Amino acid sequence: MAFNTDFKEIILDIDSIGSTSQPRDMKVKELIVDQRSFNPTQTIANFENRKFNWKYFAGELAWYLEKNRDVDFIGKFSGFWSTLTNPNTNEINSNYGSLLFGDQLQWVLDSLKADKNTRQAIAFLNQPKFQFEGNKDFVCTMYLNFFIRDNKLNMKVQMRSNDIFYGLTFDAPFFAFLLQSIHIKLIETYPDLQLGDYYHFADNLHFYERHFELATAIQTEEPIKDADNNFVIKEKFIDYDGENVFMTPFAEAYCKEVYETIGEDHSTPNQESYKKLLEKYFIL
Repeated sequence: MAFNTDFKEIILDIDSIGSTSQPRDMKVKELIVDQRSFNPTQTIANFENRKFNWKYFAGELAWYLEKNRDVDFIGKFSGFWSTLTNPNTNEINSNYGSLLFGDQLQWVLDSLKADKNTRQAIAFLNQPKFQFEGNKDFVCTMYLNFFIRDNKLNMKVQMRSNDIFYGLTFDAPFFAFLLQSIHIKLIETYPDLQLGDYYHFADNLHFYERHFELATAIQTEEPIKDADNNFVIKEKFIDYDGENVFMTPFAEAYCKEVYETIGEDHSTPNQESYKKLLEKYFIL
């Protein structure tokens, strides 16, 4: 199933069987304890009423790959993060690369290589260290669980909270990127290993009042004819030598191009230009 269809079904379910609440005095429509399965090679949500933001996703992925928690770089692509820095710092907790591309990813790969049937290949994102007063960026993703069954590498993502517009539309392609990256690396150990499914679990799946009209508009529109939601890595971005997780030259070239494209003055080409940049590195 294409991700556009998945996304419209999520909106329909939130509207029809969900409820409303008001955390932090902001009205939301929500589903409690929701689970979905996605095709990890088709995770782009693109609609006439809300075009996919190729610029932001390109910047976010480079930000993650660099493991750079500083808000200044990602701020070139979105001012949203400037409201979520840690007290008295310029740092963001939710740079997923800084949380994953080290000990956590090493553990996942080592566990799966040591035992093809392991149930321990888990990477944690939200951690006890983020439980402090004044934290505006309480990491939304709890953990990722990778497991091989029927010779397929699958991944479960567990979210504590997930805004479908500001979160899921960018989380889904990033987590798909991660599943594909782990799969590419594990083929070195299991040459016939296939890419499996992406399971997405959220304790709270929602959208805010500012998106109520947008959600209704998306429900009534036809999918963009030239968008098939494809998102497939062309080459390895992340490698692991048994001691360190690191970017490949392919990933370094990607990050360099993204940095140079945005410019020091934050000037930027249009969205189509960023899509063309991404097409050098992904099948879209």
